[in-house]
Amino acid sequence: MNGSDEWQKEDEQANDLQNDQSIKDVEKNPHIDSGVVIDVKKAREDHDKRRKYILGIATSGLFIALMIISAFISIPIGTIKITLQFLITNICCLILGKKWGTISVLLYLLLGLFGLPIFSDGGGFAYVLKPSFGFLIGMLVGGFFAAWFREKVGKNNFLTYLWASLIDLLILDIIGVAYGAGIIYGYMHLSTAVWDFLMIMLIPFIPIDIAKCVICALICPRLSKYRKL
Repeated sequence: MNGSDEWQKEDEQANDLQNDQSIKDVEKNPHIDSGVVIDVKKAREDHDKRRKYILGIATSGLFIALMIISAFISIPIGTIKITLQFLITNICCLILGKKWGTISVLLYLLLGLFGLPIFSDGGGFAYVLKPSFGFLIGMLVGGFFAAWFREKVGKNNFLTYLWASLIDLLILDIIGVAYGAGIIYGYMHLSTAVWDFLMIMLIPFIPIDIAKCVICALICPRLSKYRKL
């Protein structure tokens, strides 16, 4: 029995020495364990990137569909139609951010220019000769800067979204009116009076567009969780 106990003690001591040596090896070469951790973190990061990319494409497609629908919900006033496009594009950029929001609006414009009848008066590259096309460009540029402003401020409240929407509207109107003037006076060579031109292109729509900005400011804080995309 005594001999058996001695052999058992010797085995335990040998195991302890082996464990101590293993610990020392790990301490000397920390990459043995940390390499696995790094791989797991990298895999998680890659998974999150793929997930955000897929969600970005999905939500972008959803907003493009809403833009198409909004173009056909219109009230004609003179040569311009009142649509819900500004409302949808503004919400799109404010919720999805300047990257995915701008991509969504840009894809919508490209689809229309390449022939799909998804604008309020059809589609095709000839649409660039319409005075109202400048407002579509303004939605793209204004949406980008509206999203940039909201991300710069970083607050999720009514006033932030309202100011961002008003910035979008201001840029939209500047580009839209300037483009429309270029088409009407420069391309069509019409002799429309300036006041008449502004009444056709801008002034009657200002109160309606401001109301759309208020609606965006009310809706966007509730949808802000999608900004994580």
